[in-house]
Amino acid sequence: MKIGKEDFCKKCVHFLAHDVYGYLGLCTKKDLLTVSSSDKPCENFKEVSLRELEKIFLEKGWLYCLTCKKPIYSLEELKNHLMDQIGLDFLSDEVASEEAPSAD
Repeated sequence: MKIGKEDFCKKCVHFLAHDVYGYLGLCTKKDLLTVSSSDKPCENFKEVSLRELEKIFLEKGWLYCLTCKKPIYSLEELKNHLMDQIGLDFLSDEVASEEAPSAD
């Protein structure tokens, strides 16, 4: 039986996803850029849970839905995004605008 690729990094509290490409990001534990698919989680893997998200929300005041590309400002709203990829924050690509084609 072939083992499929899983997005373990996307499900980890240490993954800071790219704001446009959610499968790319920074592992804050290893301080390393990474792609989220792998055959197994690394030794630092810690799955994001609702409890963890609520704790971080109460400390920080907001979370970010990478699926919808919108901030989450309430615990009630957070519960509507549980099937989405929720980021504790996101990795902003400051040079992406330089790579994008311009419009006249």
